[in-house]
Amino acid sequence: MKHTAHTHIVKAGHFLKLFKNDAQFSTPIFRRDKKRKNLQFVIVFKDANGSYALNHSQQGYSSYLKRLKTFSQKTLYQGILSVPAKARASVQVLQVPSDRKVRASDVTYYSDAEIEAILSKKKVIEEVYDPFRDAHSVVFQQDTKASEMTYEDYQGIQDFHPFLTLKDQATEVFCTYQDHNKNQAISLSLMGWYYLGQQLKISWKPNSQPKARWRSSLLAIDKKTKRYFFQGNIYQEKGTDPVFLENLTFQPQKSRANSQAVAAEFKRLIQEIKQQERAALLTRR
Repeated sequence: MKHTAHTHIVKAGHFLKLFKNDAQFSTPIFRRDKKRKNLQFVIVFKDANGSYALNHSQQGYSSYLKRLKTFSQKTLYQGILSVPAKARASVQVLQVPSDRKVRASDVTYYSDAEIEAILSKKKVIEEVYDPFRDAHSVVFQQDTKASEMTYEDYQGIQDFHPFLTLKDQATEVFCTYQDHNKNQAISLSLMGWYYLGQQLKISWKPNSQPKARWRSSLLAIDKKTKRYFFQGNIYQEKGTDPVFLENLTFQPQKSRANSQAVAAEFKRLIQEIKQQERAALLTRR
């Protein structure tokens, strides 16, 4: 295999929005450029006998660079999982030209020395996530389903950070949201926060809606005011409104220790958003 024109490396976890403790989170993706559309990749790996590339052979892979199988960003993760389990730790993903047929010269299995050579020119690039969004209010004309999840779903999320834990179980906490735009106070329940790839999400539900299910909403920074918020259907009518975190007030817990635990976890969440904000602003300088 020959050395190719890859210029930098990103982690699969960030590129594919994987959970942080996914076994393939740190799988290296070797990029040729910074394009975001119409990307094409091949997958290579190695074992004690040599290096291989996924292809259209009966076995699914070969040391011969013929009939190579290519993957888009959407199919890439399933492609990685098609590598024999014992060899997945060795997987390397290579971006290849998308405007022509893949050639053998486009593909290699990078040695540690070659990886160091790439990193010496440019350190591993963490694709910087942009958390800035437009806070807005909209009334839907049709019934639109929110991103709803059950309580049990949240118990199983990896790296889930509950605002309060009682008897080793994530417990909902009640809070009041003061909507200054509509001059209303809304009762909400919060469960916790977690990362989905680089996106920071919060689990919550409106207490104004009978039998409301838990929702998962993106935490973002308003482009205009720079305030932290998430969007959701907080009223009886079908629509979406911003919930600014600074206007949330937690109801007192049964014990002072529990109230302190909720406040501390909420503070950690704010720090996570601030970290995203700082990283995004650095790229704009």
